[in-house]
Amino acid sequence: MDDKRLITGCLLAGGEGRRMQGRDKGLVELQRIPLASHALARLLPQVGQVFISANRNQDRYLELLRQAQAQAHSAQLPDSLAADTSVFPDDPDLGEKAGPLAGIVSALRRTETDWLMVVPCDTPYLPPHLVSSLLQAGTQRNADIVVPESGSGDHFHQHWVCALMHKRVYPQTLTAFVKGERKMSRWIQSQNWTSVSFADPADFANFNTLETLNEPD
Repeated sequence: MDDKRLITGCLLAGGEGRRMQGRDKGLVELQRIPLASHALARLLPQVGQVFISANRNQDRYLELLRQAQAQAHSAQLPDSLAADTSVFPDDPDLGEKAGPLAGIVSALRRTETDWLMVVPCDTPYLPPHLVSSLLQAGTQRNADIVVPESGSGDHFHQHWVCALMHKRVYPQTLTAFVKGERKMSRWIQSQNWTSVSFADPADFANFNTLETLNEPD
């Protein structure tokens, strides 16, 4: 079996867009293309199947997912799948406006592969070898979660919301969430985790304000 078939991808697009004046961040355009479409184009070739975690505009996200897969000539999402199997909001028992960890809990519940790769919808330039590099490190180091980092010398920055995690972390993740944990970095650092360094920080540039997109207010 191809390694990528062991991995489910999840695009996290469930945020409130508070720094985007309330706009749905994944649907805001960069170079006339929705940010979510940029991220999907990078993620799709690296995984076996893709979910989208979105708390609004699910029909639009499903359309973007199908378009991205058509462009990639992929058969990863059969036409027979309903929208709510591939694009879903945070599960009702997790509450509203609970942050990315709620999307991860919801995605882990749906993941049937060994690994789940989550990426934020506002990161359009992810490297093409991202998932394979993280998987190799996770396997070799027997880690449950692997995150990319970039930088040099003593100044490395971990990209916490872009993480490969084994599905066995689900029970601990749910427990942490129920106890009130919402911060991705703190949750990951409480697990058996490791990191992989990437040379170019631009690969993980995120566009989470209208100013970074050079859009008018």
